[in-house]
Amino acid sequence: MNTIYRQLCCDHKHMQELLNAFERLLLDLFGCGDRDPSTLSLILDALDYLSVYPDRYHHPIEDLIFSRLLTKPIHDRESIYEAQMQHEKIAATTKHMCALFYAIANDATVERRVLQEACNTYLKLQRNHMDLENKSIFPQIEQYLGTTDWIYIQKQASELSCKYFDRATRKIYESLHESLTQTQMPALALA
Repeated sequence: MNTIYRQLCCDHKHMQELLNAFERLLLDLFGCGDRDPSTLSLILDALDYLSVYPDRYHHPIEDLIFSRLLTKPIHDRESIYEAQMQHEKIAATTKHMCALFYAIANDATVERRVLQEACNTYLKLQRNHMDLENKSIFPQIEQYLGTTDWIYIQKQASELSCKYFDRATRKIYESLHESLTQTQMPALALA
């Protein structure tokens, strides 16, 4: 398995863990009992990860791979087009979520119902996106991309990486992921 592809699979696993941790934090925030004051800070940390890492590294790399995959005689082009559109929607939805939570952090009033609906929509969008890629696109990557394709993608990815993420920045996000996902996953889904 190619190292870039392996990293994408690992990213998806980490994103799923982070979404579970995010959901747990939301359950704590919306819960009826006493709230830990650090919950909002942790939610903002999770949103930072969910906005910066995918938008600056993961999705641009996927888009390179998808472009290469579209040059092949694949059977499910619609899934790729859908995933590419979802990348834009996820970025916009994440910005909206950040705006809502930063407003709360700055003592602005955000209606609870609006916040919960936005959170539910966001979680559903993220999970559906990864499910689409994992089930429909990643198997095509395995089937249709060969060594020559990965050499081409690696070259393109190296150019992108210089623009977006150096090793130190990536380590920061890996540490952030680890600290946010240390505790157990939520037992209940957001209502």
